[in-house]
Amino acid sequence: MTARSLTELVDEASSWTPVDWWRLELRSFSRTPAQRPLAVLAPAEAMSEHRGVTLGSFLQGLAYLFAVAAPVIAAAAMVRWVLGDTAYDFPLAFAGTITLVSLLVTGWSELQRLRHPRASRASAVRTLALIHVIPGLITALIALTAGAPFLQGGAWVWIAVVAADIVVHVVILIRGPLPASGPQNERENLQWSIREIPPGTLAEITARRDAAIRRLADRGLIEPGTATRALTTAPGELALTLAPELQKSDPQRSR
Repeated sequence: MTARSLTELVDEASSWTPVDWWRLELRSFSRTPAQRPLAVLAPAEAMSEHRGVTLGSFLQGLAYLFAVAAPVIAAAAMVRWVLGDTAYDFPLAFAGTITLVSLLVTGWSELQRLRHPRASRASAVRTLALIHVIPGLITALIALTAGAPFLQGGAWVWIAVVAADIVVHVVILIRGPLPASGPQNERENLQWSIREIPPGTLAEITARRDAAIRRLADRGLIEPGTATRALTTAPGELALTLAPELQKSDPQRSR
């Protein structure tokens, strides 16, 4: 996002409201990893500044959606087979294949978590784990009972894949939503994201933000004292300092 974009936001304003502090900060961090955790805290009225879906985020979302759906689809295929009472088309290879792809997506997600640790919501971690563990157990149970006569050749490989997916998500569930040496809540997620911005880029973002704040003061849209307070805030803390009442959730908690 360029300095001109921030200037436009200031010049188009006839008054300056608490929501505008959030809009200014979101626009300042456009195209940086900090905008997403900032958007988690931002009020709905300011979300027009969020960059929305990009090709990368779209593809990543599809991969994560597949990772969630795959174990359910695998279990459904096994249930359909056993209820169909047929000896043909034993779907373990299909179930194992899509579970393997799902497991690879999980591995990539865990690698990203190591590189960029973030606090997650406990409810989200529980849901994700159960979506893998329960269908995985159903798939394995059917394969080892009704499907036992068909476990020939490399079929045991697919049992191992399903078992590995179950174990991985049990470990994730036990580990919990908070990284041991990383952010512990949504506000710290934002702070860690800002630290990951290259220093030169962060300095440019801060300079553009400060120029916009000074322009607000020059136009008389904010008081000199407010401008001074705004200029002394750390990157990412502007809206949380000047308009904390509008945040969507408690930034000190991760539920």
